[in-house]
Amino acid sequence: MGKHSKRTPGYLPRMAAGAAPLALLLAGPAAALADTPRGELPLDLHQHGSSSDLQFTRDETVTTRDLPASAASNLHQALAPDAAGQSQTHDLRLGEAGRAFTGNDLGAHHTQPFDGAHVAGLDQSMRHGVRLPQGVEALSSSKTGAESGLAGRFSGDLMSGSRVERTSADAVDLGPAGSVVANSDESVLGQFTGKLDVARLESTERHSVSGDLGPVHTLAATSQSTAERTERFHGELSAADIAAARASTASTVGVPVTRSQHVGAEVLGNPVIDNGWTVSGPPFTFSPG
Repeated sequence: MGKHSKRTPGYLPRMAAGAAPLALLLAGPAAALADTPRGELPLDLHQHGSSSDLQFTRDETVTTRDLPASAASNLHQALAPDAAGQSQTHDLRLGEAGRAFTGNDLGAHHTQPFDGAHVAGLDQSMRHGVRLPQGVEALSSSKTGAESGLAGRFSGDLMSGSRVERTSADAVDLGPAGSVVANSDESVLGQFTGKLDVARLESTERHSVSGDLGPVHTLAATSQSTAERTERFHGELSAADIAAARASTASTVGVPVTRSQHVGAEVLGNPVIDNGWTVSGPPFTFSPG
């Protein structure tokens, strides 16, 4: 089973960031080679692994020693009958002044939510960040997932579906000066029946950006959906309690097509602009308010 040593033969060699992780995982411990000796390099290597039947796990950590900057790298690999995955993290520290880190995860899975159904999926996520003195930070993360499945028999009714999702978040913190945050998520869902003709296809997108720069706060958000056949946008700009401005739009795709917009502004808490209108067609109509 598992062992601990600085140079342990019998396990997979260290994997480069661009290597094909699932292909190496499926190769299993039988294809492993002994680690190459590192001589007197200022690196510490720790490995741990275990395998039994069709299950396999492996962990590896590499850290520096006796260097002005410290670095650490971690790798985790796992293989099971219905799942396989790999996770990596890298961390670089420059004393107490700053830190940079990155990581990524990749996994594949197979599930049977009920009898006669098979679902296969793939997930990937990434994260990056930099932390500097004076409370300055920059962070970014994203996740992408996809699934596809079948239920039924080819001799009878057959159902199939696919799903793709993606989320991301980015943030920059400038300490006392302000911050900016952006978020977005997207998803697509398709379902097929009978002869695999497209029965339904839905997509949804949502994005938002907000920020604080001194006394000024801003916010903008938008959403789109083919399932609801609508689009929406909302924005806001304010400078503490002195003044504020807002704008929003909404549109509906159908018969008729409509689009509404509203604009408002306040100064010292008193409304100075409060207007809105709606346009639709055919036939073309314009309605204030």
